[in-house]
Amino acid sequence: MPQTSENLLRRLQLPVVRRLEGLLQGEYRSPSRGDGLDLADLREYQFHDDVRRIDWNATARLDTPYVRDYLEDREISVWFLLDMSPSMRFEGVSVSKHTVLVDFTTLMCRLLLGRGNRAGAMIFSGKVDRLIPANGGRRQLLRILNEVATHRPSPGTTDLRQILKDAAGTIRRRSLVFVVSDFISTPGWEESLTPLSMRHDVVAVRLTDPLETRLPDLGFLTFQDAETGEQLFVDTHARSFRSRFAAAADARERALREAFERAGVDVLELATEDDVTDALIRFCDMRKQSLRRSG
Repeated sequence: MPQTSENLLRRLQLPVVRRLEGLLQGEYRSPSRGDGLDLADLREYQFHDDVRRIDWNATARLDTPYVRDYLEDREISVWFLLDMSPSMRFEGVSVSKHTVLVDFTTLMCRLLLGRGNRAGAMIFSGKVDRLIPANGGRRQLLRILNEVATHRPSPGTTDLRQILKDAAGTIRRRSLVFVVSDFISTPGWEESLTPLSMRHDVVAVRLTDPLETRLPDLGFLTFQDAETGEQLFVDTHARSFRSRFAAAADARERALREAFERAGVDVLELATEDDVTDALIRFCDMRKQSLRRSG
């Protein structure tokens, strides 16, 4: 494996890893009381129970709805849907979104695989370029990091709608799914997020750069779409243009928040100027409080 993967692992400080491991305890949603294969109990149906757990034979025999409880799996499968499209290479005032993606994936893989879980990855740009089946251990961690480090994007604009559909068809077992992307895609992808979140515990990790929302006065500039190559010559000195740019960015922000809310997914916002570790700690705290309220 390339030395870069080993170097990434060495950058993780042990105290930080241990703190995050503690925060991640109990951070996985389950669709019901038990989500395993071994039957633990047969009891009367309660209002919050999943109707798919109803034991119809017992219900007919006892003339009262009964449901099955199963022993819950201790290990989970984790999937990373990693956006490697050209827009992720944009580098504004700090590092690129791609760099943040690598840091986030390295840290989360290290934490989750270190606890005996299995991880897989779908690496995509214009389409799914690489599928890494879920597996465990350090070798799997290095394999994922190596694929990310050596990946070359496929041509074409990102079709996140198809990516999410492919993920729903590929990931069979209920899993924790991280969609790590800037969510710059052809329109209509939102409708594919809800079916995925109904089956899996989905976290949208949205990567942003400050220059994508607020444009400073830099005079005449040539903008180029990273995915289509289309160029546009603009005057950033014009206040009216900067205002229209900010308004369009705000509208996109609102649309994204509404899409995530409709789909019922948790969101981790990561800007290129953020410290990934600090952002993860804040997110884990927020998620733990959210799960306590919903439980």
